[in-house]
Amino acid sequence: MRLPLIAAALAPLPAFAEPPQVVTDIAPVHSLVSQVMAGVGEPELLLQGGADPHSVTLKPSQARMLERAQLVIWVGEDLAPWLARAIDGLARAETIALLEHPATSLRDFDGSDAALEEEDGHPDDDGAHADGGEEDHEAGHDTEAHDHDGTDPHAWLSPDNARAWLGAVAEELAARDPENAETYVANAQAAIVDVTQMDAAISARLEPHAGAEIVTFHDAFGYFAATYGIDILGSVQPGDASAPSAAALSALKDLVDDHGVTCAFSEPGSDPGLLEAIETGAGLRTGVLDPMGSTLTPGPELYGELMTGIASVIDTCLTEG
Repeated sequence: MRLPLIAAALAPLPAFAEPPQVVTDIAPVHSLVSQVMAGVGEPELLLQGGADPHSVTLKPSQARMLERAQLVIWVGEDLAPWLARAIDGLARAETIALLEHPATSLRDFDGSDAALEEEDGHPDDDGAHADGGEEDHEAGHDTEAHDHDGTDPHAWLSPDNARAWLGAVAEELAARDPENAETYVANAQAAIVDVTQMDAAISARLEPHAGAEIVTFHDAFGYFAATYGIDILGSVQPGDASAPSAAALSALKDLVDDHGVTCAFSEPGSDPGLLEAIETGAGLRTGVLDPMGSTLTPGPELYGELMTGIASVIDTCLTEG
């Protein structure tokens, strides 16, 4: 089952009497939507902190959040198949699945069918420019991880996609809340300028490291690497819910040794022993990369802090070499 980009795409859009109740799935999307809604309303965030978007058991409070939503803005089924089913069963809201928006640039996990276009100096190349005490709600439970042979759903780590999504969200909100349309559009335009400035600053910071090879904990940073000229040689964990085999770790260790990789990155909450398993005699410098912004405060500033933080950690590790 795949939900359409907008559930009633072919029907007239209902206008809300007041700013809509918007629910977003993950913190980076919440940050972008918060910027568009500034001065009008605040979206709710479904997954707080370090919650893994790939497999979740909904709490009653989260189920109620979906039930009262008028608009759900989420990455899409490729990131969270459980949420597709929860929306279908709980939410009566309209939905925007951002991966399905026509302006979204998509890539495959293996980079062989990348949809990143040469634009704004970003090359089309994989190596070139993530309620205590409540009972669990079983409706949203799923243990499957996303398929790492298909579409890479971590598309928010592309600034081009962030710009596209800001415009798409503003357009949708303006159509459904005409009274505040000018504010949504102006907010989106200002946010796009901010993302463009952030993008330029990160490009300048990472340009000296173009072509550098790194290892990440799991395969979440392909969009970022493709945008800024970093080559991800491999990932310790191919899927969020599966442990790597000893053979896979051994093969990755051989790659690290053969290529002289000096930087490997874990994620918040990951097992540090897995990075130790791929260390060679020369040793690896390590850092922590967080694709979800799980340690950051949710809100309008999170997206810029997330992207800048990833760049800073990579730059620091590679510069030390």
